[in-house]
Amino acid sequence: MEDLIEEVGIDARHSFEDTIEDVVTANKRFGDRITMLGGIDVDFLCRSNEQEIRSRVRQTLDDCMPGGGYCLGSGNSIANYIPVDNYLVMLDEGRRYVAIK
Repeated sequence: MEDLIEEVGIDARHSFEDTIEDVVTANKRFGDRITMLGGIDVDFLCRSNEQEIRSRVRQTLDDCMPGGGYCLGSGNSIANYIPVDNYLVMLDEGRRYVAIK
């Protein structure tokens, strides 16, 4: 990752999976140098209920937004097996969060 940031010059990272490295951990390590994109794990979106998704979105935004350099989204591409309502809950909670800040 250091070479990608310093030598290649990437300025953002996308594709996060909780079992490998979650977006909050990556943001703590590299967020002062690159932007984190997404991070709400796809498996989590598939298996979680509305309240769990809303809570996770709020916590992720609390952890990653200060100082800028974060964009809410899924940890990877949205596949057809992700419940549409769960995806919409993620987006809705992001909008609500920004509206109260």
